[in-house]
Amino acid sequence: MPSPKLGRAVPPHERHPVAWYQPDVLWTAARQVLSSLDQLRNRDGRESQPVPMKVIDRSQPESEGAFAGNCWFDFIADTGDGGNACYAVASAALANELHLDGERLPRGQLLLFGGDLAYPAASTQDYRYRFVEMFEAVRNSHEPSFVRGRRLTLAAIPQNHDWMDSASTFSRYFTRRNDSAPLLGAKIPQRQTYFCIKLPGGWWALGLDFALDHDIDRDQYEQFEALLSERGLVTEDGHEYQIAPDDRVLLIYPEPYWTRPIGDGAEESHPKRYQRLEGLLRSRVKLRLAGDLHHYMRWESASWGRLVTCGTGGAFTHPTHTKPTTRPVRLREFDTRDCIPPEPISSHPSLAIGLTEDAHPGDEFERQEATVYPDLATSKAGCKGNLWALFRRDPTGWRGNYSFALLLGLLYCFNAYLNSTPFTRSFVPDLFRPVWEFDLHEYGLAAALWLKAMVFSPLSLVINAAMAFGCMVMGREAVNELPPDAGKTWRWGATWGIGFVHAVVHVAAIFTLTFGLHQLVGDWDWIPNRDSLRGLTIHAGLVGLGVFIGGTGAGALIFGSYLALMSQLGLLTNNGYAALDGQDHKGFLRFRIDASGGLTAWFIALDRVPRRWKRNAGAGPVWAADDAEATAPRVRDRFVS
Repeated sequence: MPSPKLGRAVPPHERHPVAWYQPDVLWTAARQVLSSLDQLRNRDGRESQPVPMKVIDRSQPESEGAFAGNCWFDFIADTGDGGNACYAVASAALANELHLDGERLPRGQLLLFGGDLAYPAASTQDYRYRFVEMFEAVRNSHEPSFVRGRRLTLAAIPQNHDWMDSASTFSRYFTRRNDSAPLLGAKIPQRQTYFCIKLPGGWWALGLDFALDHDIDRDQYEQFEALLSERGLVTEDGHEYQIAPDDRVLLIYPEPYWTRPIGDGAEESHPKRYQRLEGLLRSRVKLRLAGDLHHYMRWESASWGRLVTCGTGGAFTHPTHTKPTTRPVRLREFDTRDCIPPEPISSHPSLAIGLTEDAHPGDEFERQEATVYPDLATSKAGCKGNLWALFRRDPTGWRGNYSFALLLGLLYCFNAYLNSTPFTRSFVPDLFRPVWEFDLHEYGLAAALWLKAMVFSPLSLVINAAMAFGCMVMGREAVNELPPDAGKTWRWGATWGIGFVHAVVHVAAIFTLTFGLHQLVGDWDWIPNRDSLRGLTIHAGLVGLGVFIGGTGAGALIFGSYLALMSQLGLLTNNGYAALDGQDHKGFLRFRIDASGGLTAWFIALDRVPRRWKRNAGAGPVWAADDAEATAPRVRDRFVS
């Protein structure tokens, strides 16, 4: 991709959302994730981070002013996609105070980032263009940041996109000492890609790092386990920290694992480390919080606290009506008697939370329908937008999803050319005649036919196979979205079968276009010497051009219809709306721990973010909204722990 333009001359509305189906975006993301997976498999970067873990002590509440005795902090995840959405969220979150629903909600002195800070893949340029400049432009200062007299503190965990360069860019901002020019002029104490924060009122915030492994690593587990042991965790500065039995914990995950089948793929004889950690924490966990899915929703359990998904910091909107977000979510304990070495059964067996259709697997978390954002009607209405999603053009040039439609047209055209009837209809028998019987034109035609027979026909098979495989990989996403208690054979067969049908429809469209155009062009009398090399070339060229034009439209409609249908069926939670560039329905969480130790949370929503921005003439943020249709922040959800 071309290098993005940076600075004040590039307002948020010129920092367009990622075109997720643009071929070079797909290539970059695939290449980086494969490279990072390979590195993680050979050397887990988390294991090279320093131990013992740095504990961020913010246990002292505010001591002066109107908010004395309280502790305010914010949570934002999935930020760096489109400039409009990210800058709007940053503007609301970094404002000194919000007056909503008759309450004063001051800016937090602690800001927690839940990961996926820049898209499509982590890099220095993407971080700066899509994340850093958006937040720094709101602050617009080189001076350290103070909030009501106390230095702003940042902490963050990476998600999968942050790990696409082995978390190298993430680490430069959050785990290495950059005291000369820290992000947002804040204090950033953490030295690992996971964090532990001691808060007032007996509260703790633990941020976990799954890397690309869907689990925490051994060192990370042992650090958190030490906090829960009798010996406690002794840090480098000699301080000892321990989570007491009656303390309360906020667990921050890089992904909402509860939207996957219960158990998360782990066998009971070998639970994942984060499940063992939950077994140690048990009822001390009052809130499990994650981004990754770009919407907001909350589940409640009388015994096991809350589950909250809040990935609304700026990335395109995910649907909320799909099966992984609407199926029953339950908790059960692992039967760990078969573990080697054995795990204690009575004191703290591992815990599993996830989707199941079973009526009696354990304690259920009830989805709070009134909190779902965007609501179900809005979510379902977006399905049909996929039909023409690939035809939208990015105003910056050749960077819209329509370039994927052009690629489909080229694949259609190439397939049609490699299997074109003019090169095969009546001349194959002539290949067996002696070469000296051909005149010059026939000799050139024979050479072309030999080349096609030896090279292009196998290549055609490879291209068709690649198209089929790509469609089947897309269908693979649905494997976790079909009934979790269905047999593995059925689930895998169904999802690969969906992809196969998608591929067959494309192949049928190629054949129909090619055959129809051959018939049409064959009736045109003005083509000279139809059986000569020149005539065949004109014929093939016209057919190829027609297949390219028709394939661009037909391929995009077929692909869009696939996305629309799958979305309507409640599948493709992660990728079903990727082509829609949803900029609206954004927000963040603001928390308060009061003097009595009670935790209150507000989800602050932005229903429609501005589409235009203008340069600010005076002090303050670099840009101000210039869109009368944009909506002001509002409280969408409020809960108390």
